[in-house]
Amino acid sequence: MSTVTIDWHWLDCLQSKLDLMRVGLSSVVQANRAGGDLRLIASMSNVIRFVVVTGPGVKTAADLKGGVIGVSTFGSESDSTISIALNRWGLTRNDVVVKEYGGGARRLAAVKSGEIKATAINEPTTSQARQEGVNVMIDLAAEQIPWLFSGVVVRRGDLAKPDTIVRFLKAVIEGNHLALADASLAKSVLAKELKLTDQTIVDISYDDFKAQSPPNMEPSIKGAENVLAQIGGTGSRALADYVDTGIIDALRADGFFGAMERKYGKR
Repeated sequence: MSTVTIDWHWLDCLQSKLDLMRVGLSSVVQANRAGGDLRLIASMSNVIRFVVVTGPGVKTAADLKGGVIGVSTFGSESDSTISIALNRWGLTRNDVVVKEYGGGARRLAAVKSGEIKATAINEPTTSQARQEGVNVMIDLAAEQIPWLFSGVVVRRGDLAKPDTIVRFLKAVIEGNHLALADASLAKSVLAKELKLTDQTIVDISYDDFKAQSPPNMEPSIKGAENVLAQIGGTGSRALADYVDTGIIDALRADGFFGAMERKYGKR
C-alpha cells in the first residue's frame, strides 16, 4: 500500500523566501488545500508531457503489483501521472508502493537497475530511455492530454501589486517568441545555460519546447479542470482558488500578444 506524506518545503520557501516558482497545478491544488494561498498565473506547458517506463521484466499491469513506482515528489505532476496510468491499467495506488525519487535522470537509473518497477519521465530523458531500449508502457505525452503541467506560481497577495510580475511575464513571453523565430539562437542559449555538450540532447530539448510551450503562456482551462478532476478530494473545486489569469488577460487586451506576433511572426 502507498503511504503519502507530502514534504511542503517548496511551499514554505515560496511563502517566505521566494517570490515566484515554476510548478504544475497539481502542486498548487495540494498546497492550497494544506493551507497555502498560491495562484498559477501563466502556463509553460498545457499538456501532460510524461511517458511511463518500466524496469526489466515488467511488461504488464500484473507485473507492477506490489512493486515500487518512483515519482519526483508526492503531489507533483509525475505523481498525478502515475495515478492516471494506474487507473488505465485497472490498478490503484493500493496495489503498488509509490515513493519519492527526485529528478528524471535518477528515476530512470532506478528503473534500469530494477530498483523500482516504473516511473514517469519526460524529455529529454524520454529519448534517452528509448535509445537505451527501456520499455515504454504508456505514452501519455503522445495523447496531448490537456493539463496545467508547468506554470508560473506566485502568492495571491502579490497580485495586488503586480508590476514586477508583469515585467517578468513580458520578458518570458518575448523570449518564447524569439526562441521560436530563431532556433539557432535558442539552441545556443540552451547549450550554454544548461552546460549541454551533446547536440542531440540540445535538439530534443528545443523540439520539446517548440511542441509543448504556449508562446503567450496562456493557461488551458480544460487542463485546469482535468487536474482538479484527477485530484478529487473534498477541497475547493473552484478554479479561481488555484488559477488567476488576470495578468495574461490584461496583456492580451492591451495588445502585447499582437505586438509579439508582428515582431517575431505568428506561431
